[in-house]
Amino acid sequence: MTRANGLLIAIDGTAGTGKSSVGKAVAARMGYGFLSTGEMYRALAYKVFAKNITPEDHDAVLAAARALRFTFIRQPDATLKMFVDGEFLGAKLHLEEVGNVASRVSTNGEARHVLTEKMREVGQDGAIVMEGRDIGTVVFPDADIKFYLDASAEERANRRVKQLQEAGEKPDYAEILRLIQERDYRDSHRAVSPLKPAEDAIIIDTSHLNMEQVIAAVLEKLPHHAS
Repeated sequence: MTRANGLLIAIDGTAGTGKSSVGKAVAARMGYGFLSTGEMYRALAYKVFAKNITPEDHDAVLAAARALRFTFIRQPDATLKMFVDGEFLGAKLHLEEVGNVASRVSTNGEARHVLTEKMREVGQDGAIVMEGRDIGTVVFPDADIKFYLDASAEERANRRVKQLQEAGEKPDYAEILRLIQERDYRDSHRAVSPLKPAEDAIIIDTSHLNMEQVIAAVLEKLPHHAS
């Protein structure tokens, strides 16, 4: 499929496999935009959290999803900076409470459908790397090329601990591992868009690769005319 501006590259995978860092680097090298679609779920979660809506209140969450207005401005580092109802939420999207709500609202099938449509609007013309959980399976099953990044839960817990330590925190490895395993289970067992590789995805196990090696593995698989 030829899109107006270039390829649509899908990167899916489990949490903590470096999908965002890899996606952003690949997009920057190709002169494309990069969008982490999880941010859109976090935007919904933030609104649900800020309005004191119960994440399991199906209709209220659906109404909040429909009301969201997204605009994006491409930054020098390839990232598409996201404004929600005209506001840049930034760090508010990454509060632990918002992450917890995001995982719960993402099981709402109708709200997912609304956000999926909003993602399609952003990506349909191509020249974009989109990262998430179900880009290659649900959002863009016709993506030009699909990647699925994976790593063992233990390795992902180690990476998260290191991140938090670098931020000056004292994380509990066992607790982080438990949360990752819980999230994996929830993501892969949900009725709507369970987390799994697309049948035609290129699977890359990042457990024993550093970031540059993963980026190189992705770039290597892209059609030559794209680089």
